[in-house]
Amino acid sequence: MPLGQISRETFPLPSSGPILRDLSKELHFGRGFFVLRGLRLDPYNREETIIIYAGVSAYVGDIRGRQQDQRHSNGTSLVLSHIKNLSNTAQKGGIGAPSNTNDKQVFHADSGDIVSLLCLHPAASGGESKISSSWNLYNILAKERPDLIHTLAEDWIVDG
Repeated sequence: MPLGQISRETFPLPSSGPILRDLSKELHFGRGFFVLRGLRLDPYNREETIIIYAGVSAYVGDIRGRQQDQRHSNGTSLVLSHIKNLSNTAQKGGIGAPSNTNDKQVFHADSGDIVSLLCLHPAASGGESKISSSWNLYNILAKERPDLIHTLAEDWIVDG
């Protein structure tokens, strides 16, 4: 079946499913993120790993978004994107995003209500990430400093 049709019903996890649902509540109603460790993927090939990723994700969010990708002229967009260093294999100038190099990435915000990452191979060095929930931050500001919400909602002049 297509990855978009994988659901809790089609990917039953009787032991871990309730734990993942509790983590989903933490994501949606608590601090806005969680880190899941210990998912053993060594015995599985790449396709099976992607299916497992989609199945586990189904317990966290019911709907999968799609990314706009200009490389697909047939109107399709990606459900899944691979973050991989291509700088040794791609033609110089052919890499369009820092996520496909081993360069340090600047602090940034990924778009989407929920963003998830699955690390298949930890970096030999570096690779640390810092995460926070922008909607949780927004809610805290709205409660404690509503004057800042209006400032953040205004147009900003940016260096593009």
